[in-house]
Amino acid sequence: MAKRTNYLQLALDLRHGGWLIHDPDVLLPVVNAFLLRQPMPRVELDEYQVSGYQLSGGNAKKSGAGSKEPRVIVVPLRGSMTKYETCETYGTEDIASKMSALVDDPSVLGFVLDIDSGGGAANSVPPLVAAIARAKAAGKPVIAHVDACYSAAYWVASQCDAIFMNSELSGVGSIGAFAQILDNREDKQTGFKVITVYAPQSGDKNAAYREALDGKPERLQKELSDLVEIFHAAVRAGRPRLQAEKDGVLTGATFAPKKAISVGLADGMASLEECVENVFVRAEYN
Repeated sequence: MAKRTNYLQLALDLRHGGWLIHDPDVLLPVVNAFLLRQPMPRVELDEYQVSGYQLSGGNAKKSGAGSKEPRVIVVPLRGSMTKYETCETYGTEDIASKMSALVDDPSVLGFVLDIDSGGGAANSVPPLVAAIARAKAAGKPVIAHVDACYSAAYWVASQCDAIFMNSELSGVGSIGAFAQILDNREDKQTGFKVITVYAPQSGDKNAAYREALDGKPERLQKELSDLVEIFHAAVRAGRPRLQAEKDGVLTGATFAPKKAISVGLADGMASLEECVENVFVRAEYN
């Protein structure tokens, strides 16, 4: 039975959530549908599948259903990231739960995160980071195979044992944060104006949000700065060979493979099958 889609959570994340995302315009259809109260395509979690790969003749091949031979699990991470399942996205909590359940399977030797994502909500990162840490603590390698891997998605990738980019058109980076707020205090089409009243004891409630609407973004910038400091620390810890002082590396720039590899944002280029084979090798050494 499919789980209930969390429409309310997506609405709250779009309205007030902190985002670590590259090219936020990809969310415009979602925002527009909410504003116009239009139905959106529903994605059921039971359509989300991880894939098992076995090693045959030195080459990675998909394993059959229910196989208990030694295998590597490929975990897709695609599209905008949100913590909970929504009508448009798989929740990272659900993805991480599937991954963590497989850590205890003795036939699973390790994981490949197959990433094609511009990032997403800041609170979507911790579940996957925790699942990666749990797998690594169990001695099971985790590497990232990436196409688009920006912002929050790169945060997740940086915690893996290695990052391999899929092709010359792949990209990584956009390490940073931003907030986007909707000023709906006056709708010029309908003439409606939203009036928000706060209790006198709640002067600091949503203060950063309200000040930004009034052209004073400094408090909101400070909140974003605190988030980015945590982001930077995680990337530095996960990528010890990172050349953080190079232009753009920690200031939100994006990088094609050659440059990404040279500054330590990635380890090389490889296909998905090559990444799976890499995990088999790492698992053998572990």
